[in-house]
Amino acid sequence: MKVTAFIRKTAAKNNITDQARVYFRVRDIGGVDIKAASELSINPNHWSPERQGYKPRVALVSEEKKMNFDKNVQQITHLITKEYHRGVDGSWLKGLIEEYHHPNINARGGNRADEYLLSYQIRRYIEETPLADESRKHHLDNLNKVLRYERFRHEVMHQRGFHLCIDSITADDIRDFKLWMQEEYRYVEMYPVFYKDELPRDVAQQRSENSMSGTLYRIRTVIKWCIKRGLTRNNPFDQYQIAQPMYGDPFYLTLEERDKVYYADLSGMGATYSVYRDIFMFQCLIGCRVSDLNRLTKANIVDGCVEYIPQKTKLEHANTVRVPLNQKALDILNKAIEMNPGYGESYRSRGEVYAEMGEYEKAVADITEFLKINPNIASALLMRAGFYDKLGKKEWAEKDRKAAALGKKDGIYVFSPKND
Repeated sequence: MKVTAFIRKTAAKNNITDQARVYFRVRDIGGVDIKAASELSINPNHWSPERQGYKPRVALVSEEKKMNFDKNVQQITHLITKEYHRGVDGSWLKGLIEEYHHPNINARGGNRADEYLLSYQIRRYIEETPLADESRKHHLDNLNKVLRYERFRHEVMHQRGFHLCIDSITADDIRDFKLWMQEEYRYVEMYPVFYKDELPRDVAQQRSENSMSGTLYRIRTVIKWCIKRGLTRNNPFDQYQIAQPMYGDPFYLTLEERDKVYYADLSGMGATYSVYRDIFMFQCLIGCRVSDLNRLTKANIVDGCVEYIPQKTKLEHANTVRVPLNQKALDILNKAIEMNPGYGESYRSRGEVYAEMGEYEKAVADITEFLKINPNIASALLMRAGFYDKLGKKEWAEKDRKAAALGKKDGIYVFSPKND
C-alpha cells in the first residue's frame, strides 16, 4: 500500500497568491485507488512532489509555516498508513482526513462547539459591549468578513469544516486572512458565482493597508476580550505584528479657499451640487466629524449654537460640544428655508440664531412663521414672548404667555411697527 500527496493545480511562474488543495491518494496491489482532499493548501509554485511538501528554497513564506505544512502532510500520511485496512473506500479516507483536521469537534459536541468560533465571539462582543454606533458598524463589518472568508474556504477552496476558532487560530491564520482581504477584489472576478449575492461596495474595491489594519485591530480586541473572560489563553497576535496605519500630510483649506468654495456659482451644475457644497461648508463652519454631522437635528440648535456629544468618544468622555453659529452658517440655514419653506423647524432654528445675535425683530418674525406652520406650540410662544420683552413690547409678550398657558390655538401675533 502506498500513500501519496499531490495537487491538481498549476500557476503562472511569478504567481505567489494562488492556492491549490492538497489531495491524498491510496493505492495497493489489490486494486484499491482512492483519493480525498485535505484542508491543506499551498501555492503551486512552492510544491515539491518529490519532497511531498515545500521546495527547499521558497521566499516570502515563513519557516514556521513551511515546517507546519510539511509536518501536517507527514502526519496525515502516517495516519492513513496506520489506519488502513482491507475494504476501505473514498468515504473512509475523506472521514479520516477530516477527523485529523478537526479532532475536537466530536469531543466538544453539541452547540458548545459554536462558542469557540471567532464569528460567534464577535457576535457576543457586539451584543454585550456598549459601543458607539460607528464602532458597532465596524465590528459588524468584521463579522461579515470572517463569515465570508470561512465560506470562501469551504466553497472555493473546498476546505470543508474550516473555521477560525479562538483556541486554535495562529499567526499564520491571521496572515492568510489578511492576504484574502488584500486579494478579495480580484476574487470577485475569478469566482463570480460565489460573489453574486454580495454588494460590490463590500468586496469589489481593493482594500488599503489602513483598512486591513483596522479590521485586524478589532479582531485582536475580541480575542483579548475572550482571554479576559477565561474562554481561551490563545492570542495569535503575540506572534503577529499589525501594520501601523499610515497617513499622509493633512490637507487644509485656507479661509480664502474656503470662501472661494462658499461663494462659487454652481447654478449650471445641477441643484444637488449646491446642496452638497452647503453641507460641506456647514461642517467646515462648525468643525464636527461627518458621523456627528449626519446626526444633527433641530434639537441640536440651542440659543444660536450647535450642541452635540461626539459619538466616537461619548463612552469615554461624554462632553457636550457647543459651537456658536456665525453669519455664514446662518446664511446656509436661510437657503434651507428657501428650499423648503413649509418646514417650520428651519424658521425656529434661524430665529434662535437671530436672537443670539441680538436681532430680536428678525427672531420674532421667524418664530411667527414657525407658529403659522405649527400653531399652539407653547415653547415657541414663550420663546417669542422673551424676544418681545427684549424689544420692550410687554403687551405682546404677555399675550404670548397667556396663549401658551391657555393652549390658545389662534395665538399668532405678528410684530411690526404698525402694530405697536
